[in-house]
Amino acid sequence: MKAYKSLVIIALLITNTLLFGQSNEYPKIIDDSLIFTGDKCSWDQDAVHTFSVVEANKDGYKYWAYYALDHYNERDSQIRKGGLARSNDLVNWEKYEHNPIISNNCRWPTVVYSNNTFYMFYAEYNDEVDSRIVMLSSEDGLAFENKTVITDYSKGEQNQNPFIYFDKNDDNFYLFYYNGTERADKGKKWNIYLKKSKNISKLQAASPIEVISSNETIAAPSIAYYNNTYYLLVEEFNDSEKQDRWITNAFYSDRIDGAYKRVTNNPILENNDACAFQYVFDNKLYISYSHALNLKESIWSLRMVKLK
Repeated sequence: MKAYKSLVIIALLITNTLLFGQSNEYPKIIDDSLIFTGDKCSWDQDAVHTFSVVEANKDGYKYWAYYALDHYNERDSQIRKGGLARSNDLVNWEKYEHNPIISNNCRWPTVVYSNNTFYMFYAEYNDEVDSRIVMLSSEDGLAFENKTVITDYSKGEQNQNPFIYFDKNDDNFYLFYYNGTERADKGKKWNIYLKKSKNISKLQAASPIEVISSNETIAAPSIAYYNNTYYLLVEEFNDSEKQDRWITNAFYSDRIDGAYKRVTNNPILENNDACAFQYVFDNKLYISYSHALNLKESIWSLRMVKLK
């Protein structure tokens, strides 16, 4: 009888862990700090926008972060560049003295560090401002080469906002990205897709899986596994009649590839805060995001929050 009771207790503990291990509420913000703004009269003035961080422990810096600019609708690809900043505490960041490291047609770089190699994904744009996603690699984190097209151009569609993630739970690489027809006169659609592969070099051949679809603005996905829960962040445009404010909302799931539901404490960031990238370092959750200092004039700064 005692053995039976022990088994029942263990079963209940396991069941409770499965039922309550994942949370339908996104963790609370405990600290919010400025990372940096663009330098005056520099390539990144007023436009710093996305911030992808990896723990590389290389060349005297623990964290390497790749950032890029807001420029979206412009047809001049020369203004889309990517830079590097490094830190040892996720608070104080030093820009690489030879920035930009990507000098042309680079928007929304996202990086993963695997087997001593940096893999960077970003969006490129053609003359019609349609977009595709490419991958490059680097051994030193500075010189990127070996460009491969991961998701090609499709006329009238956007394939952009990539976020690369390695899931230790199943040893797969996951590329989340936005696909949509936002520039169409009618029938507009916003989709969050993912591609997955055990081999990062084979993401090109992987079939896209739809995660979320919407008839209203939803883009910029990022994924993190924290507290036994997969959290998916997206940017959305405020649903009020004014439609004048970017917000960041969260979804949760026990599966990385779908069945996502909105958390109960949305929005996570609500004051013209978008383009969020989330990461877990030392068992702590962080979000880097872009805050509009002046949305009308498209002036942005980079910020980072720590959560509990």
